Amino acid sequence: MKRFFFLAVVFSTLAFTISRPTVSNFIFTTVNDVPDLPDDPFDYSDITFPAHLLNAENDTIDLGYEGGGIDSLSFAGITDQGATLGRVLFYDKKLSSLETMSCATCHNQAMSFAENKAVSDGLTAPTLRNSMHLNDIAWTNKEHFFWDMSESDLKTMIRIPLTDENEIGVDMDDIAQKLNATSYYPQLFTDAFGDATITEDRIAEALVQFISSMNTFNSRFDQEAENGFAGFTSQEQLGLELFSTNCNNCHSQGGHVIFGDFFPPPGFPILEFAPFIFNNGLPEDPEDAGAGNWDPAFANLFKIPTLRNIDLTAPYMHDGRFETLEEVVNHYSDEVEANEWTGEIIPPEGFGFTDTEKEALVAFMETLTDESFLTNPIWSDPFGLETNLENFHIENLVIRPNPTRDIAVIEYDNPGQKIVTFHIFAADGKLVLNEQTRSDQYTLDKGIFQPGTYFIEVLMDDRKSTAKLMVQ
Repeated sequence: MKRFFFLAVVFSTLAFTISRPTVSNFIFTTVNDVPDLPDDPFDYSDITFPAHLLNAENDTIDLGYEGGGIDSLSFAGITDQGATLGRVLFYDKKLSSLETMSCATCHNQAMSFAENKAVSDGLTAPTLRNSMHLNDIAWTNKEHFFWDMSESDLKTMIRIPLTDENEIGVDMDDIAQKLNATSYYPQLFTDAFGDATITEDRIAEALVQFISSMNTFNSRFDQEAENGFAGFTSQEQLGLELFSTNCNNCHSQGGHVIFGDFFPPPGFPILEFAPFIFNNGLPEDPEDAGAGNWDPAFANLFKIPTLRNIDLTAPYMHDGRFETLEEVVNHYSDEVEANEWTGEIIPPEGFGFTDTEKEALVAFMETLTDESFLTNPIWSDPFGLETNLENFHIENLVIRPNPTRDIAVIEYDNPGQKIVTFHIFAADGKLVLNEQTRSDQYTLDKGIFQPGTYFIEVLMDDRKSTAKLMVQ
């Protein structure tokens, strides 16, 4: 039987000032939709590389978009239960400090888990760089992660946005209590790891499994590769040939082509060994030196992303400066700025493609699109749409900061200064507080609460929201 639950948004505005110094701090958490999961978990662990990537059967075919080596163990650590937990965590806004963001906020399945903005909206300010797409991250060009290639371990990569105060902003001292209080996480962690203990490492591991399972092996490119590209149009075939001779040394699958059949082991210094393949020929960015931010020797070098599903992930480059693939091809053709790295692979003046060749290259890259990836339910939002309540929500309810140590300012929209009613119940159903106000914010003092779990009901005209209050 599937699990269906009610949805609710957030918080309240109150008026109470009783002081009890023995009470420590409290955490607010929204009573969100509990995930709707299948009785038997989706099959995340049974992933097979296409034969043309492993060169098992079609080693005489020129793929155009080659790989220097495929790590056949890339999916070995994925379990169905672990990836299921990762899916729920990926979409759950409870992980963010203000409960307004999830991983999916900046990584949208409909865009191959990228975002259609030059840079993302952080909690307090725009992020520095464009959100990279997550498809195929576990197996293709995986020696370095982030645009600046500052991390070589996928689990470490995931921890950084989780704990960054401008991104998800997880407080690991509070998150275990927060997730333990839900009706679903204890069982999900038990299914994935054998017991209900919630730790930072387990959260990161589950997210690694879910993200690692994301693959796009159902593109036209993959389908045609099994048949020698016989179904490609003449334009797509020309694009494949142009890509193979001009682009493939840097934009390759698996390992980089420059290393041949050798697949670099973890920790192999690929950036030090061949830095020139990470050159994109862009003007020097005074705001972002790329890998130069952590090693000045590699200034203006940036991660080479997979081109699978590239047609769906605009805008392009680390700063989202290009809106279309045509603009990207024009850059490499005619707008390259010479630097210390150009000349090795990228001609200092660019490749000089003709208009026909530019169109062919774009047509070829469009064959790398796997449309089924965008709607496959195994990577979809398990919480569903937030539109099925009988009552409307209170608009823009938020608590700052969250979690808080002493006080919390609770804000929401109340332009007409309407009467807002608050009911707070203890876990046993006892009414603890019944208050009304016409304000649009309130400073909440934790002193009235004994440690435990409380439920807040907020009413304004025909609008209603419910939230859970946890007091430590």
